Amino acid sequence: MEEKEKIEHQWHLMKENSDHPISSSSKASLNVNVKEMGKMITFSPPATRANIEEITKDLQCRLCHNWFQKPVMLSCSHNYCKTCIEKSWKNHQKTICPECLTPCQNKNFVPNVVLERLVQRIKDLPLTQGAPQCQEHGENLKLFSKQEGKLACFQCKDVRHSLEFMQINEAVHVYTGKMTCHQAQVEAKLKELQRLKYMQEEALCAHKEKKLHLQQNINLEFLKLHQFLHNKEKQFLTDLQEMGKKLDDEMEKNVNQLQEQCVLAKEMLVDIQVQMEQHNPFDFLGVFDDYLRRGGLCSLCSLEKGIEVLTPPEFISKELSLGMFKGPIQYMVWKEMQFVLVPGLSLITLDPKTAHPNLVISEDQTSVWHGDVKQLIPDNPERFDSSVAVLGSEGFTKGRWYWEVVVVKKTKWTVGVVKESINRKGCCPLTPTDGFWLLRLRNHVELKALDVPSFSMVLKYSLKRVGIYLDYEGGQVTFYNAEDMNHIYTFSSTFIDKLFPYFCPCLNDAGDNIEPLSIMHPFGTTGSEKQ
Repeated sequence: MEEKEKIEHQWHLMKENSDHPISSSSKASLNVNVKEMGKMITFSPPATRANIEEITKDLQCRLCHNWFQKPVMLSCSHNYCKTCIEKSWKNHQKTICPECLTPCQNKNFVPNVVLERLVQRIKDLPLTQGAPQCQEHGENLKLFSKQEGKLACFQCKDVRHSLEFMQINEAVHVYTGKMTCHQAQVEAKLKELQRLKYMQEEALCAHKEKKLHLQQNINLEFLKLHQFLHNKEKQFLTDLQEMGKKLDDEMEKNVNQLQEQCVLAKEMLVDIQVQMEQHNPFDFLGVFDDYLRRGGLCSLCSLEKGIEVLTPPEFISKELSLGMFKGPIQYMVWKEMQFVLVPGLSLITLDPKTAHPNLVISEDQTSVWHGDVKQLIPDNPERFDSSVAVLGSEGFTKGRWYWEVVVVKKTKWTVGVVKESINRKGCCPLTPTDGFWLLRLRNHVELKALDVPSFSMVLKYSLKRVGIYLDYEGGQVTFYNAEDMNHIYTFSSTFIDKLFPYFCPCLNDAGDNIEPLSIMHPFGTTGSEKQ
């Protein structure tokens, strides 16, 4: 109980010091909300509550020590509850003021309506509400249990000896500090979230714009293909119509001639039938006699001439060319399409002046492999002296280009695109920062794009051909599995220098990696075989 008396003494001292002014920041730090049993209990600054308590003393009846209930004012100006003063006079049988003992003749008093209204208004203020009560012990809640995280009374403290209790003002101070710390953390988190939200919105806008651009690019590329195919379809149909019309005209002309001869033959048959129906042989033969006397030909001779005219024209057996109109039309068009594709398969050749001394290049300069013997060749500035690599003969400063490299049966290789200004002497990092955009293979199936950071993958099956696409203005280098055109990896950058194709067959590893890197020809053949 000594601890209880000590805490109550400190509480009264705090109330006595309530006349000292409190800054707005201090007041803010003293206000907290404590959640207990599903409801919020608001604790105000002790000084403010103490001032209110002093005021409420004057609004309480001296007899019942509660708020005035229907207050009345005596002749001495003191106020009491109407019920309280009547009860006092009845018990003491004296009509005097209980406080100043002034007699009140005839039990006179006047209802104090103003005081009644004032009491009602003060009672409605939040600071005048009664302190919350402990549901277990019925006492005012004046302590805070740190372990249980809830308010408690002094009896709770006496019962739970193992728990740590704090005075409410101390708990308010402690938890206000914690809440201030949490507030700073949440504000920092909010700032970071807002920053990320802004970045995400910017990225979303850029993504939508890029998606629209790519959609337009796809539409344009397929529009070109559709236009080419439409033109080819139109050309095939035009050729079919022209060839068909020519044959139609010839056949129709032949039909008309045959029709005319059929009519003539029918007329001749009628004449013959009429003459043969003569029953009198003299009349029948007399026809020929009349013709002879008039110097004309006999009917028999005329008939023979007419029969010669009935010789039919040659039968037309021409047909439309199945080879032209019912052959491998799709393949025929695809073969022709190769010459109009942009980009089509580019013809890339190797530059011997850049080749490492151990590299062997085919005569047509489209294949390269590593040889065991180092060749005695000039060490010019363009030549690699550490990396067993070689560049393409032609560099690119604009446009779109695509080429394919045969890598079948090789255990390791590196291919891609590099800047003209790369360091070709000694070793250097093979990254885009240093002017390299490369894809490499190790141990048959370990594929890696040498980006920052690098991107690694394990192949389920060996690559046979690698397709390399360069879009100079678009800042893109993309690698494909050239057999099915499945995407492998894309580098994105900004190109300013001249770029060259890069080929590194790697060491032959005592014959394990002896196969060459070969560049595909635009017409579907590879470079020369290794000599």
